[in-house]
Order: sequence, then structure tokens, then C-alpha cells
Amino acid sequence: YYSYIKSFKDNKWYRFNDAVVSPLEAKEGEDVLALAHGNGKGTSAYLLMYIDRSKIPKDDATDKMIPDELLKVVQAEDEEWEKERAEYERLRRLICMTVYYDNTEIKQDMDKGVTVAEVLSAVLKKAAIDSKFEPQDTRLRRYDPAMGWAQDDLDPKATLEELKFHRNMSLILETRNKGEDWPVINPNAVPLRTIFATEENIPLILQQLHYSDTKGLKVSTLMVDKTAAFDEVCKEIEKVLKVENGGRSSVRLIKLDTTKSEIINDSAKTLKDRGTEPSIQTLNVPPGCLLYAERIVEGEPSKLIQEYDKTVGQISVEFNLVKKTEKEGEDDNSNPIVTVSKNKTLKQLKQAMLPILGLEHVDDFRLKRNAKAEQFKDEDQTLEDLKFMSSQYVYVEKGRPLRKGESNLKFYYYDPDVDGKMAYLFKVPVLETQKVQDLFQDLLRYLNDAKPNGKGGNKYELKHMRIREKLKGGPGAIFQSTCALNRGLKSFRKFRDGDSLVIQKIPKPEVFDKKKNQMVFVHQFERDHDRLHRRREIIVSRLTKVEEIVPELMAIAKDMNDCQVEEKNIGVGVGKLTSATTVADCINIKWKSLKDLDSSLRLQQALGVRSEGTLIFCDLATSVKSKPSEKKSTAKGRARFKRPQRGGKRATENGIAISVASRPRPAAPEKALKIWTNADKAAEAKKKREEENQKKEAQKTSSDATTGPTAVEEDQAYKEKLAQLSKDAEKSGGKKGG
Repeated sequence: YYSYIKSFKDNKWYRFNDAVVSPLEAKEGEDVLALAHGNGKGTSAYLLMYIDRSKIPKDDATDKMIPDELLKVVQAEDEEWEKERAEYERLRRLICMTVYYDNTEIKQDMDKGVTVAEVLSAVLKKAAIDSKFEPQDTRLRRYDPAMGWAQDDLDPKATLEELKFHRNMSLILETRNKGEDWPVINPNAVPLRTIFATEENIPLILQQLHYSDTKGLKVSTLMVDKTAAFDEVCKEIEKVLKVENGGRSSVRLIKLDTTKSEIINDSAKTLKDRGTEPSIQTLNVPPGCLLYAERIVEGEPSKLIQEYDKTVGQISVEFNLVKKTEKEGEDDNSNPIVTVSKNKTLKQLKQAMLPILGLEHVDDFRLKRNAKAEQFKDEDQTLEDLKFMSSQYVYVEKGRPLRKGESNLKFYYYDPDVDGKMAYLFKVPVLETQKVQDLFQDLLRYLNDAKPNGKGGNKYELKHMRIREKLKGGPGAIFQSTCALNRGLKSFRKFRDGDSLVIQKIPKPEVFDKKKNQMVFVHQFERDHDRLHRRREIIVSRLTKVEEIVPELMAIAKDMNDCQVEEKNIGVGVGKLTSATTVADCINIKWKSLKDLDSSLRLQQALGVRSEGTLIFCDLATSVKSKPSEKKSTAKGRARFKRPQRGGKRATENGIAISVASRPRPAAPEKALKIWTNADKAAEAKKKREEENQKKEAQKTSSDATTGPTAVEEDQAYKEKLAQLSKDAEKSGGKKGG
């Protein structure tokens, strides 16, 4: 909220916005009341301040109008405000600089209006080297940790504001002796901050870790090449910290924060085992990172890590004991508990459980949240990332653990030539990104071990296979052998432990690629017996011609010993795509002779057979047992579905083309809407009564019975009742529409 006050000294209006006072423009001062009211924008003035003009002093006697006690309070508040405003303005213009020089950090805060030369002079004094070097033998370079490289030296005459320095800046101070050249700028040079950890300062390190502070700790800073080998960097750090190495690395570099810990030496060894040269860049150590260096003692773990794990956070993990042999009894009901830090990885947890379980290697068992849950696959995740609680239970199961990207899949055996039923084989871990073609050999090896025949093979005599998805009704789509397993179908599939796949036996090896191949279902139909043989599945190229499908059909017919077909007598037809083929469908097919088709045409062009379509063949030389059913259609149906189009043409018996125009049907007359009122109902009832009376009178007239007073009384009663109904209708408003 603003206050508007007019000064009686200069007759101008001023806007008071808390501590900010500004004069109004001439146009705004013309109607201050409207401005204070918001000019219709919804704001309103709370208070109107005024003064009697006759009491305004003619001379400059403002202070005389204020009581002395109030004037002292106002002056004290004004002085305090000026101090706060000056301090705020100083902090607003302050640049906080970190200067790296000779393995040390120099903190220097200065106003953005000073020049680089003034900053350099202040830094040299703070480093106590202002008397050792002349100003021309010193220079400052800006360093950008986000970009990871240092820029050229700064112009000494430029101000920090002109150089667009932001709030926090990193600089590098360089010096040279007289007559020497400046060192060549290395764009890969990055600063590293190190603290030498000892038994005395470890408690202080862990205490300051929560506050991200290094107060009371000696920080050594050095510039290193981020692309240099990790061993070379360790040697430079040993020189700075003055640690004797004895010809080999004797310091352990550790990166710590409040969420996790990392021993850089172990990470470097992992990279080296993978064939990658470890460096500051490949180890993801950011510029200016604070590393803790600890002397390596042969055979002893890191004391800093041990104390860190005790301080940062502990998790109690309860687990079950596993049976070593099948002869052992039930597991002990008392579950052991191991305590580890939440920043430990799952692999480190398994290493802590090894002595209690009595196993030799971490790959001898796997962990789950419970007996029915999926196992933990990524052993590099920390317990905190896995959302372990302070008291967590895990289920231990013997067996090789699954790696990241692996799934335990069930496999079923399917042979369409035997019984067409699926039999369970085994459950094995499979890498989801493995090629289906490479998976064939692994599955064949598993099958030979699980179902041996004593001759080095398997009891199913399976040598070649195709992998298909498992559906409730049987095997489903085929996995492409040229793709990875999780991309073998039309869309990406994420496998879960326990998912099922089908191994189908095939007579010869095949390469199935949906872009080049297609699967076709083939039936053989015996016309003389109305017998439909079981469905066969064949893989053909999308460019397969009619002449190339003949050997496949002959091979299928040869399997049926009692119904061989000669090539010249083969007739073909196409089945339905939306439903299973039946005998009735085969009887109604219009067979095409295979020899009459153009053999150079593709299968889809000649017969319209698409992927997963059905091709049916028969022997045209055999007799027909059942004739196709005639289509029944009524005259109404023919007129409905075979009505000629407007302006269409049809041929008469004499061969004359006649154009026929369809005539529009006359619209049915619309029935009038009748609104029934109570009066209408009464009139209708009266009419019915009269008709009944007339029938009765006619009957009495024809008979010998006499019409006495009884008939007259009945007529009178009817008339009175009708009159009463009319009165009731009028009272209820029947004449007005009911």
C-alpha cells in the first residue's frame, strides 16, 4: 500500500512505498485522489491525511513542528536504516572470488566496481607474495568449473562489472620469474581440493560433512590434467600432501557426501578391468571437487569409510539361512541380522552376509524382498536407492543371481507334427537383449542337459527350433531370429520373471525376419471324404512366387501317406483370416487350378494370401462328396441389396445396355398428433355406452321379451352417470386441455 503526501515546501506530490520515496509525475499529481483510489483498478485509500494551511510555517521550520522526543526516534531510525541500506548495497555489489595458487585457496571478496589490478594487488597481499613478484610478473585468469577450462588472462584495467563477473567466481593466479615466459595454458587443467584424513581429524571431517564446511581442516588445492592417467594424479597429490609412496601409490582417494561414499581407487580399478583408462574425466570427478586422501595400510580397510558408515546411517538387514544340502532339515527360525550403512551397495551387503551364510562367493545366492517377489538384479544400486527401511527383511535363495537385463523365463516344448500339445521343459535365466538366433544354441544346450537321450542329444530329437510366445490357447507369434529377444515381436516387450515362451521343433534351420518373410497356414482338404487335415505352418519369403510354393505343398501332401496329390491336379483356395477354417468353408471354396495360375506372380498377387493367412489345397482329380450350399435370398432381399445405382447400366437379354435411374420412394403420410383431454375421454366413454345400449335394444326387440320400466330406468341411470362425468371433467379443466 502506498501513501501520497504533498510537500508544502515545493508543492509537489510524493509516493511513499515503505522506505522508497519517489516524486509523482505532473499528470499523476493532477488527480492524486483518483490515483490513490487506483483509477478504478480495485484499490482504495485507507486514510486521508491533511493539514490546516493557516498553520503551515512560512519559513523552513519542519523540525520545529515535530516534538523533540519524536524527532530523536525518527533520526535514530533514519541512521539505522541508512546503515542497513548501505550494507545491503555493499553485499549486492559484492563478488565472492576463490583464487587458486600454489596448492592453496585464497578467498577474496570485493566490489564489482574495482578493477582487476586492484583485485590482483589484494590477492598478492593476502598470499604474502606481493614483495616477491613485480605486478607485470603476475596475472589472473578466469576459471569456469562448469565448462572445465580456464580462459585467457584478464585485462588489469577492466572492472569486474565490465567483465560481467557473477556472484561466485573462480580465478587462477599465476606468477613468473623475471625474464621468463608465461606457461602455456592447458585447456584440460582443472583444480582439485584435497584434505589429508588422519585418525585425529576424521571426527571433524564427519562433523563438517553435514554442513558442507571445511572450517578447521587444511585444504590443499592443485591443478591437474583431467585427461591424465589416474596414477599420475595420485603421484601429484602425494607430492602436495608430502606422503611417502615407496615407489607405488600410497594414498586412497575418497569422495564423500551426506548421501553416499565412493573410493576413487576402486572405481579406477573397475574401469581398468573393463579396458578403459581411468582419469579424472572418466571417473566423473567434477572440477573443484573435494577429495579426502588417506594413507593406504596394507591389509587394513579405510578407517574414514568405517567411521563414515557408522555416522551417516545404519540399516539392520534380517535374512533367512539357506540349506547347504538337500539332506538338511528345516531352516532355523532365528534369522541372523547384519548391520550396514544405507550407502552400501547390494553387492557389499551380500559380502557382509557371506560369512554368516557359509558360502564362498556372492554369486552363489540371490536376494529378494520375499519368497514370491522378483530378485534384485542391479547389485550396484545402494540400499537407499532400493528404499530399504531401517529394519529390512530380505529373502536368501541359493543359485546364480540374475544380472541387470536378465529374466527367469519358462520354456515349453511344442511339436505340431506329434500331438500339438505343449510340455514344460525348464526355467532358465535369459538376457533380454540377446539375439534370438544366438539364443537357439543356448536353449539347445539346456535341453540336451535337461532331457538327455543318452547319445549326446535330447529325447525329442530336436535340432532346429523357432521361438514363439505362449498364449492360453497355444503358441502365438514367432520371434524374429534377427532381432533381440525383447524386440522380436511387433512391439517392444518387457519380460518379467516367470514369463513363458514356446520352443517349436522344425525340420530345418530358418531365418525369420518379418520385413522379408511371412508365415502362412496351410491345410490339405480331401474332397471325396470331406476331410480337413491339421494345419501346417510354413515360413516363406514375401517375394515367393506361385511356382516356388509347389514343393512345400507336395512335401505336406507326402506326409499324408493315404492322400498323395499329383502336381498337375493341385487346386488352391484361401481361407478366412478372422476365424478357424472348417470343413464347410472348404466345401464352399471356388478352387483354382495351380497349373492355370501365372507362375511368375507372387503368392499375394495370385491368391491374395497375406502374412498369417490360410492357404488350402486339394486334389481336383477326386470326386466331390458334398456340393456347395446354395445361397438363399428373398425377393425383398434381392431388391434391397441389388438395387441398381442411380444412372447405372445393366445388360438385358438382348444385349442392349439400358441406363436405370432409381426413383425416390414416396414418403409415408405423417400421422396427426392427438392430444387426449378428460372431456375427450368422457365423450369416448359415452359413445361406447351408446353403442352397447343400441346392441342391447336390438337384441330385446328381436326377442319376445317386453320393454318395461326396467329398461327405461337403466337408460335414465346411464344418462345421469354421463352427466356426472361431464361435470367432473369441467371442474378439472378438461375443456381447457386437461
